[in-house]
Order: sequence, then C-alpha cells, then structure tokens
Amino acid sequence: MSRLLDRRQQYVSLRRGVALLLPVLALIFALTLYPFAFSDSLPPQPALTLITGLSHVFDMLQNVLLFTPLGIALHWLLAGMGAGRRGQMVGALLVAGGLALAIEVAQLFIPGRTAALVDVLANAGGAALGSGRLAQPVAPVVDRMAGWCLAVVRQTPAALAGVGLIGWLLVAGGLLAYWQQATLPSNWSERYALQIGAASDGRRFWPGYAGFVALYDHAFTAAKARATLTPAAALAAQPLFAYDLTQFPPALDGPFAHSLAAQGKPAFTAEGVGVGYQRWLASSEPLAGVAAAVAQARAFTLVAQLAPREPERVAEGLMVNVGREIDSHNISLIQSGRDLLVRIRLPLTRPLNDRPALRFTEVFRDAKPRVVAFSYDGVTARLFVDGQPHRQTYTFGPGEVAVNRWLPVQAHQIGGWTVALAATLSAPLALVGAPWRGRRWWLFLLALAGPLIIGYAPWLVIPQPLSGAMALAAALTLLCGILLMVWFTRPFRSRSVA
Repeated sequence: MSRLLDRRQQYVSLRRGVALLLPVLALIFALTLYPFAFSDSLPPQPALTLITGLSHVFDMLQNVLLFTPLGIALHWLLAGMGAGRRGQMVGALLVAGGLALAIEVAQLFIPGRTAALVDVLANAGGAALGSGRLAQPVAPVVDRMAGWCLAVVRQTPAALAGVGLIGWLLVAGGLLAYWQQATLPSNWSERYALQIGAASDGRRFWPGYAGFVALYDHAFTAAKARATLTPAAALAAQPLFAYDLTQFPPALDGPFAHSLAAQGKPAFTAEGVGVGYQRWLASSEPLAGVAAAVAQARAFTLVAQLAPREPERVAEGLMVNVGREIDSHNISLIQSGRDLLVRIRLPLTRPLNDRPALRFTEVFRDAKPRVVAFSYDGVTARLFVDGQPHRQTYTFGPGEVAVNRWLPVQAHQIGGWTVALAATLSAPLALVGAPWRGRRWWLFLLALAGPLIIGYAPWLVIPQPLSGAMALAAALTLLCGILLMVWFTRPFRSRSVA
C-alpha cells in the first residue's frame, strides 16, 4: 500500500507541476522574447553586450519574480518524476538557469531587447526562491483548491455547463465585433485644417519640398498607387481634396478643397513648395465634410509627393497634417530621420492620443522626391512608395483596442495582441473536457464552433485579415486545454499493490 501511496503522491505532484509549468512558460516567453521597439537586429559585439549589460533595480526585481513560479513548477514536476529533495533544488536551478541564458542570448537578436548575464543570476535566484521556499507550503493550498473545483464540476449537470459556455461564446463574439468598430476612422474632427510643413502654430517644422497632396475616401491598391504619381493624376482621381503645389497659386480639386494661405515666405520651385523654418502652408478654413466622408467610407488614402532637405535629420518634422497644432490631428505624415511616421486618429487611439504611431522605415534614404501613399481600409494600414508596396504593414484588431486602454500599444505589437486575445477567450472552452455530471458528448460541438466564432466575429463589422490567425490560435489553445483537462481530471489507477 505504501508503494501505491507514493505513486499517487508522485502522480498528483506531476499533474500539479505540469498545470503550473505550461502557463508560466507561455508568460515568460511572451514577456521576454516579444520585440518591443525598432532597433538594429544584432549589436556590433554581442558577446561584450551580453557580459557587460546592466539592469536597474526594478528590472532585477521583475526577473526574480518572473522565475519564482517557474521554480515552484519545476520543483513539483521533478518531485512527480521521483527526484529527491536535493535533485529537485538542483534540477530547478539548472533548468531555470539554462532557460534564462538561452533567453538572454536570443534577446541579442530581437529588436528592442537588452541582453545581460546579470539577468540570468536574477532569474536563477527567483527559481531557487520558488523551489526552495515556496513550493512545499503552496502545494497543500493548491491541492485543496483543485479538489474543491473538481467536486463542484462533478456535481454540475453538463447541460448547465453547456449553457454557460454558449453564453461565454456569445459575449466573446459580441465584444470582438464591438471592439473592431474602434479601428474604423469614425471620429475625425470636422474642425481641422490642412497644414504642410508645420503645425498651425508653426511648431515641429519640416524643411523640405511638397509637390502635391491629395486625400481620397477609399483604400488604394498597388495599381491605383502606381496610377497616382503626378499632380495631374492626383487631381483627376476624384479626391476629397487635392493640391498641385508645383504652381502658384496651387491648383486645387475636390469638393472639400479650400485655398491655401502661406505662412512666412514659402519658396515655390519646379519641385514644389519649399517649407520649413517657420514657413508653411495651411488651408484658409477647416476641411468641413472630410470627416463625414471618411467615416461613411470607413477607409481613406493620403497621397503626397515629398522631398526632405535633411534626410538624416533626427528631430521629427511635420510634413502633412490634417489637424490643429501638433497634438490634435486626423492624419499626419512626419519625417523621423529616414523613416516615415504616421499618426492616425481612431476611436482606438482616443481624440488627443497619438498611440499607436506607425513607423515605416527607410522611406527617405536621400533628398530625392518620393510619392508616398498611406492607405487605410479600416483594419490594415499600408504604405506605397513611388507606387511600390512598403515591406511593413500594420493590421489593427480587437486586441489592440482592449489593451490600449491600459498599456501603450506600440506599432510593432499591432496584430499580436489580437491573436493573444483570441487564445485567451478560447481557454474557458477547454472545460468541455471536464467530468460534468450526465452525458456531455455534445459539449464538444462547442469546441468545434468556438474558434470559428472567436476568429471571425470581427467580420460582422469589417473583413479582418487576422481572423485566420485568431481562429488557429483559438483552436490550438482549445485542443491543448482539452487534453490537459482530461488528463488532470482522470482518476489515478495502479495495478501494483503492496
């Protein structure tokens, strides 16, 4: 009997360790390996960077706390495999230390990450704390909670569980569809004017030349971008407003175009109007009607021919702005060194909040004129440079809407939060694998429908390119969850009796 009890204890410990290890690893990988900024992909001396990299006190504390649950999970897992007390401690240190070292090396190749060997020590210390001090006191509490939950499940009818999961699916799908509306350009202001070369108060000036500017109430394709490379073509393509700046006064077209007033003394040349250093152009009155047209179309494209005089200029320069001053805008094109920075007003970003800022790299490699066309279809932001698609695109989804209310979503994270949200919303559906009272085979129909509902609910508002990735993430999460749920709730059986 003692052998049976020992095997039962090991089996319980193994289950407990796996149950904690999987979400802890997912959290560690998400927080340590996701790129958080644009930077060089590899430092010039990676070994030196790894050895001399430093972390401040708050980062060190975070590294300790992040690996503490890992130490607890490894302690339980090794105990379930029959390792002794010393083996559990040493094994947790070796596994956690090796994982931490692999993460730091990987961070050398991840944009925006800083690798440091001192972080490995902090991670190993956190794992040692979890394995040596917390694993044993926490285990009885976890077992009692798991036993209570399992008892409740076995007493609950499968029909009641099915109703609850159906309700969860309906709420999740409704929230995804509702949040998707916040990615549509529906909150533009009718009071904003067009500015070229600076804001209306002359701040954040941009030294350069503008050949033409045009705004359209639809998203461009690559073919349309290639067909709109000259001022004449821009004016003839039925814009909301368009200006040919190669002549003075500028030729204009479109139902919402207003005459442009010069601030300072802009220079008019064959390349277009030269602005910068307290010289800019602005429409004589707000572009009333533009916001309503864009909101009705749910899409727009801003096209401009631009040539920076200082391609290496570090300070941001406001090239084209449909807005008021520097913090209030509907759409802005900004030079940031060689990159083009785009700020767009959506319900997602709130009226005066320019998050997320979209960065398109290496657009202005020299002072030659470039025709840039920023296109947004209500979900995906694309840039065409001289008619050719830029390598970077950004796809907004419900995940960015939900997270951006509390955290600053960065441009490179757009899309990732939505896929993560789909996986999170599908996790409760794994309960179909729990031992509910009564027949429950039909509950697995929810498992088939769940990923499709979660992935494609945003299509109720507008076609969402992320839907396939959302459905796949939901399906994988659901499959793993069901398998683990069946294993964790399966009764212990053994043929050996002593």
